[in-house]
Amino acid sequence: MHLIRYKREYQEPMLALHRSAIEGFTLGMSQQQDEADLMAIDEVYLRSGGEFLLGFIDERLVAMGGFKRLSDSAAELRRMRIARDLQGQGYGTLLLEELERRAFQSGVRTICLQAARRRPLTLEFYRQHGYQETGQSFYGAVETVQFSKTLHESWCESAA
Repeated sequence: MHLIRYKREYQEPMLALHRSAIEGFTLGMSQQQDEADLMAIDEVYLRSGGEFLLGFIDERLVAMGGFKRLSDSAAELRRMRIARDLQGQGYGTLLLEELERRAFQSGVRTICLQAARRRPLTLEFYRQHGYQETGQSFYGAVETVQFSKTLHESWCESAA
């Protein structure tokens, strides 16, 4: 998989990947509300010192994800998506490790995220990658589990 920084020309396939990932969820909000950050990636992620990556196999967009800066040393991992037919093949790990590496290089030491409680494989994925459960919340009407991880130099260098 080849990773690049978000480019506006890929907005439509990126939105399609996101929409396929949330299929079956009743969000309790409009599509416009849910996708507000995805319609403004430059402003929400990139200009504030965050990152947003797209993953391709050949010409197909198969992965996406980013981190939004919360402070000088903290960020929130958001919008991690892998095409359904490619899940469980290591692409999520590749994307996550690259996002963590870039976050660490930019000064982030703590990264947090929310994942849907009804997605046990997703919850296990983050646990396997060193994330600790810190609480519960909601994203609209979706019950979520909150996670946090402290990034360490030795790990982030080895992931490069």
